Amino acid sequence: MEKQKLSIQKIFLIFAVQLLIVGLLVGVDLLTKELIYQPIADGANDIILIPGVLRFTAVENTGASFGIFKDATLALSIVSLITVVAVTAFLFFAVPYRRKLLDAALILIIAGGIGNLVDRFALHYVRDFIYFELIDFAVFNVADSCLTIGCILLIIFVLFCYRPASPKKSDSDGQSGGGDRSV
Repeated sequence: MEKQKLSIQKIFLIFAVQLLIVGLLVGVDLLTKELIYQPIADGANDIILIPGVLRFTAVENTGASFGIFKDATLALSIVSLITVVAVTAFLFFAVPYRRKLLDAALILIIAGGIGNLVDRFALHYVRDFIYFELIDFAVFNVADSCLTIGCILLIIFVLFCYRPASPKKSDSDGQSGGGDRSV
């Protein structure tokens, strides 16, 4: 009984640390939006970091990441909220699948989703400000970066790390099973 109680305590401790990391990432997103986006939106000039390559500008994004699904704020807010809740629940309850790469991916996805949700609920648009002029890439923000990196890590995990459990070898049929090959 004591061992199980310690496991539950450890699970809650790990989850608390993960939520703290999510909170820090959301804080960085919201802070950069206030310190960089807001002055530009209020009339200051764009901030040119590397001429012709990288600048900070101000764009009100009523769509999803990188400007897709323009003017679908309510639908995106609902889908984003459901996704954040589902991914957070998976992060907490998916103890058998616990892997550092998976955890990192989910933490980044949750933080990115929350960062943009705060804007959608408070402003009815997302504040984007990072612009790569060199490749004329869509204007984005820290939350979009978290979402993108989190999704890339999740794809890497699914393709290279996750192995579904194989059926156990049956003593009576003599066929090979392979067992759990989870990495």
